Amino acid sequence: MKTNTLEFPIDKKMDFGVPSEVADGVFLLKMPIPFALDHINLWLLRDGDGWTIVDTGFNTEESASIWENVLTGFCKGEPIKKIIVTHFHPDHVGMAGWLMRRTNAPVHMSQLDYLMAHQACAPLNDNQTGERQSFYQSFGLLEEQTDSLLARKMSSNDGISEAPVAYTRMKGGGSIQVNNETWEFHSFSGHSPEHICLLNAERNILISGDQILPNISPNIGVPFNEPAANPLQEYLDSLAVLVTFDVDTLVLPSHGRVFKGIQQRAQKLMDGHHAHLQLLRDLCSVPRNGKEATEAMFGTRLNTFNLSLGVGEAMAHLNYLIGTGEIELQQGTINNYQSI
Repeated sequence: MKTNTLEFPIDKKMDFGVPSEVADGVFLLKMPIPFALDHINLWLLRDGDGWTIVDTGFNTEESASIWENVLTGFCKGEPIKKIIVTHFHPDHVGMAGWLMRRTNAPVHMSQLDYLMAHQACAPLNDNQTGERQSFYQSFGLLEEQTDSLLARKMSSNDGISEAPVAYTRMKGGGSIQVNNETWEFHSFSGHSPEHICLLNAERNILISGDQILPNISPNIGVPFNEPAANPLQEYLDSLAVLVTFDVDTLVLPSHGRVFKGIQQRAQKLMDGHHAHLQLLRDLCSVPRNGKEATEAMFGTRLNTFNLSLGVGEAMAHLNYLIGTGEIELQQGTINNYQSI
């Protein structure tokens, strides 16, 4: 079945908590998450007389219950040999510490995302909270918007059972053996600092994490503690690599359906970001603040969670245009952005 040039080769409906085979020895485990997005795709790879897990789910009692059923039922108590985490976000790393203790399997992560997982679990101190407040205020948000964002917890303790206490480092250009097959590490940034995608080149299968998804664009945001960051440039650079992957690559994404059409999807994601960049070029023909940029991109009726994502994404696009020399930042109590 093809939709918008993408092919979805698996028509079977995936049920929560029930592993389903999508390729020989590769099983999708659909896990619920407490967001509007509703689910994450986790992966179980046959690994000799045991299993390798890729990504772990958001820390909830329901996730723990599902994992217990999978480990004792589907996996029949066979050993878990490796736990691979594509990046540090809670729906991916959330149960990694729990699984590490439950199975005694080593956790494999990139160094930057391992460190980010630990940072995300640490409560903000007063200085960090003050910096975060200044970040939103200087971007032009209203007082009530800033207050609602500050009231939203930044710590990921609710979503991560515990950050893994130890890990085996994955680096781009490296690889790992699973079931006597080589899975290559491809390191990308933009969505997270050092997101790892895993490619089985022999079978043309890519476990893509959040780096490329069939229906939505991953959030590309500037964090409050790195306001001059340019993650959009990094993400577009990653898409320029992904668009060169084999057209027949079977993509196993963290959200949405297994698909083919990576070249078309990467190009469409690039086109979408460039459309937002053009919108902001036009908007900033006169001085505009970040609130105006966010509303131009995403509208005015964002809930607190989506506002936090929208602010980071709007700043990512503005910082990209600053980096290309197309707009300038006019600093003040409220910063303005204007085309040069």
